[in-house]
Amino acid sequence: MFIRNPLQLRYPIVDLDNSQLKASIDAFLQLLIASNKYDSIADQEFGFCLEDFRFEGFSTEKAKFLDRSTMVLDADENTELAEIRTPLYLKRLVGNSKNADTFARELKMSIERYERRLREVQVNMDFQKNGSLIHIIVTGKINNATNAIYYNEFNVDVW
Repeated sequence: MFIRNPLQLRYPIVDLDNSQLKASIDAFLQLLIASNKYDSIADQEFGFCLEDFRFEGFSTEKAKFLDRSTMVLDADENTELAEIRTPLYLKRLVGNSKNADTFARELKMSIERYERRLREVQVNMDFQKNGSLIHIIVTGKINNATNAIYYNEFNVDVW
């Protein structure tokens, strides 16, 4: 048995101008940055893993994580923590997405995977000690006929 759909859809269903498209991309990137990488049941890789620095070994002077082991009484739990958190300590917070050992590179890979409306994405991250925040700059080109330049700044409070 076949059922015919009486609707005729044409692509794109909603035609957004560049300002509306930029606002939509801004909102999605804000969601991506604010989502913890390991919390989504549907997709464990969705989000950006920026831990709460109050509970991490984070040096505000060097703007990087300190490599210190977490001691837990349960050996299995200690192994699980090591598998999840050890890669975090190998990354630098300050830097750009061209360097492989930075959080900016990880954010760039997440943006390229989940936000297909952007191409040629570049991410710069900086730690501002006075404001206790992480300043993130995302640039790229909007993937449509206009190829408009995309630029936005995000701030993440760490304390």
